[in-house]
Amino acid sequence: MLPVIENRRSVRDYLDTPVDDKQLQEVLMAAMCSPSAHHKYPWDLVVVKDVQIKERLSKVTPWATHIDKAPVVIAVVGYQKESVDWVEDCSIVAEHIWLEAENQGLSSCWVQIRNNDNAEKEVKEILNIPDDYQVLCLMPLGVPANKLDKHSVDNVDKSKIKQDKY
Repeated sequence: MLPVIENRRSVRDYLDTPVDDKQLQEVLMAAMCSPSAHHKYPWDLVVVKDVQIKERLSKVTPWATHIDKAPVVIAVVGYQKESVDWVEDCSIVAEHIWLEAENQGLSSCWVQIRNNDNAEKEVKEILNIPDDYQVLCLMPLGVPANKLDKHSVDNVDKSKIKQDKY
């Protein structure tokens, strides 16, 4: 598992190569196996392949401009009425998507939507998401155009680790 984590990077440039259905199903299965506080599973996933929809999504925030080049975009949607822990639960779902994408030879990049009222409103409108649901993030999926260096023991800040007490 550590090699997958070390190779996971924020990728914003994808090849024009389709995501294989089997790869996508593996990514979705990893997401659906995510843990959830009190077994509430307050999430839905919207899988977007439509070129026009991806184009519209790429304009919702300055940090989303690359997603129209990804073959697939997954919107991670939460339901606060179902669980007060929806943010944490959906964050784990997004990380499972990211790690399994890497495991499948794909890449992704978290595109923050939550706490950006205008972006969230637009995403909800574009994807027909009910008003009482929240959009945490968009996760584009694709074959990376460039291979980024993996994380290594030499480029992590070990001062972030405390022993026994802060």
